[in-house]
Amino acid sequence: TLYSKVSRHDLNPMLRLFDFPDPNLTSEQRVVTTVPLQQLFALNSDFMVRPARDLATRLEKAGEADDEVRIKYLYRTVFTRSPTDEEIQLAKQFLSLAATADAKLPPWVQYCQALLATNELQFLD
Repeated sequence: TLYSKVSRHDLNPMLRLFDFPDPNLTSEQRVVTTVPLQQLFALNSDFMVRPARDLATRLEKAGEADDEVRIKYLYRTVFTRSPTDEEIQLAKQFLSLAATADAKLPPWVQYCQALLATNELQFLD
């Protein structure tokens, strides 16, 4: 958030999840951390599943059938860059494993969710 009301006595649970600094102390900047709760939230929350489904639907509407073209489309859309060869191979491996797993979400939705949960998307350098 850029601007938000912060209670010193009842901190918002979402802010607490993402290591919000103690509002009773002065802090010049947020310490960059990644804790397990953040990733569990990203993988289990409807807040993250909904945009992943929307992104997968957008991908389907683009009409590409080739996995590599789809992966490149997602990287351009999400990160505004092309994927490396290693990222393409990892994506293909993930999609093949996700297709055989007993999961609640389709493989492309899972992959979109994984991209949306990355530090590259969530933090600015």
